[in-house]
Amino acid sequence: MTNRRLLFIFMLVVGLLLLLLGGFVFTSKELKMVSSLCIGFGTAISVLGIGNLLSSFMVSAVEDKRIKQLIEIEVNDERNTRIREKVGYMTSKIMNYVILVLVMALGFMNADKKILFMVASLLLIEFALVIFFSNYFSKRM
Repeated sequence: MTNRRLLFIFMLVVGLLLLLLGGFVFTSKELKMVSSLCIGFGTAISVLGIGNLLSSFMVSAVEDKRIKQLIEIEVNDERNTRIREKVGYMTSKIMNYVILVLVMALGFMNADKKILFMVASLLLIEFALVIFFSNYFSKRM
């Protein structure tokens, strides 16, 4: 447990260091993008470090093992697996229509053909992936 806490403290320190670098060291106009990246990553890493550190103090080792065991049972439950499969399928189905509407809207807006083909290729890639994974899982199961 103490090794994990040291990792979380390290994350906090690295995040704060990145935050300070982005805010006070990289101040010139040429380094504005680097400054923004440092501030963004520093903030994210700091928040993760603080949250995990506080969580490690609140949850005992016994509770942590019990929670992990319950999560493993929940993840491997057949009903939940089927629900996740259905959610993935429906999300994919809806995204097909969203991408189709986007392609049509770009076409009506006279967007550059390269952009139109790149977005339309997403539909073709998804179709190819459906065929590939259908064949893969039909042989595997």
